[in-house]
This record gives sequence, structure tokens and C-alpha cells, in this order.
Amino acid sequence: MVSIVWINWQDYTGLEFFFYGLGCLLWVLAYGIYIRNIFTLKYVEMPVFAGCCDVAWEFVWSFLAQNDMGMIFQGANYVWFFLDAGLIFSYGVLFLGAKQLTVPQLAPRHIFIPACLFIAVLAGAATYYMHVQGLDNSVGGRSAYLIQLSISFLYIPLMLRQPTLEYFSFNANWMRAAGSALVVVFFFLHYPDDRFLQTIGCSAAIVDAVFLYLFVQKRRQLAVGGPAVRQVALA
Repeated sequence: MVSIVWINWQDYTGLEFFFYGLGCLLWVLAYGIYIRNIFTLKYVEMPVFAGCCDVAWEFVWSFLAQNDMGMIFQGANYVWFFLDAGLIFSYGVLFLGAKQLTVPQLAPRHIFIPACLFIAVLAGAATYYMHVQGLDNSVGGRSAYLIQLSISFLYIPLMLRQPTLEYFSFNANWMRAAGSALVVVFFFLHYPDDRFLQTIGCSAAIVDAVFLYLFVQKRRQLAVGGPAVRQVALA
């Protein structure tokens, strides 16, 4: 009988589990806010390109690659995938994501939906081949943070070009930023010699901090602009 290792205490320390686990928990909470706002506001906040890559990573690291931290953490990948594929990607990105676009030629569903699926397939293939060719680490951190970096960068122009912040949640954004930063601390602890991973992780954290600063600045500007423009972010 094959024994199931729920938590891999042999290769990871309690401190590493703390930072990784808390970071993952904050991302789950952010996902909950994303899903709520998709149904209440009919708008997906996560940048479309990043959303396509995100669900692809979750598919690969749920069914084609194995996280070695233990079944609890592998199970978290399953939860993320089914939440993402079933709600955020399938409904939010595919059917509402075109609202983010400023190029009307790309907005029709017969163009937008196949384009999103194509991006997801390519991202999944790239993630899978990074894994099988030994270019990723044992938790998929390198491929995940290449996607995380795209989320961080794309969020800024997406937010700044909106006339209001009615479709953006400050809580979701500080949670995803803090969650990502905590996982970067885990990377420094467990992969102290992986300069590539540390570089892209720190870069994402810096860009997330810039986003939060710009978010607060824009919210203040809208707040002093009078009732006509006083649309602040959701809790």
C-alpha cells in the first residue's frame, strides 16, 4: 500500500510551510472576492492575459505535475483549478473579459473566446515543458512567478485607464500582493541559490507595491472630485 504524505516535513521546515501556506490562503481569499465581484458587477478584475495563463498553470500543476510539499498543498492546487476553471476563467474571463479591451476589433466573442483559449493552451504547454525539462522547481515556482509578474505589470495600466474604481477591490489586491510576497519569502528560505526565482519574485512584489500606491492615490483623487466621480473601490 502506498502511503500518502499529507505534509512533507522531511524536506521543508515549519517556517517555510508558514510563509507558503499563509501566502496561499491570502490568494484563496482574493479569489473569493474576485468570484463575488464577477457575479455582482459582471466584470472580471484580473487582467485577461494573466487569467488565461493562471488557469493553465493550475491545470498542469494539478494533473500533470506533482507538488512535493504534501497532499494538503497538492489539494490546494486542485481547489484553485476548479474555482478558476469553473468560475473565474469560464465565466469571468471568457464571457466578461472583453470589457477590459480598448481595441474593439478583438471584442467580438467569436474572436475573443478562441484567442483566450489559444493563450491558455500555449501557457499550459510552456508550463508543462518547463516542468518536464527540469526548468521549474518542485512547487512550480518559476513558471508561477513568470505568470505572477505578468499579473503585477498588467494590473497597473488596466486600473489606471478606468474612469472609476468601481470594478476594483482594494482588499483583493492587497491580499494577492501580500500572498505573493509571502511566497517569495518562502523562495528565499527554501531556494536560497535560485537567483532567477528571487529576481522575478522580488520584481513582482515591487510592482504590486507600486500598484497599491497608485490605487490609493487614484482613490483619493476620485474622493475629492465630487459626488459625480466619487466611485471608490469595493471592500
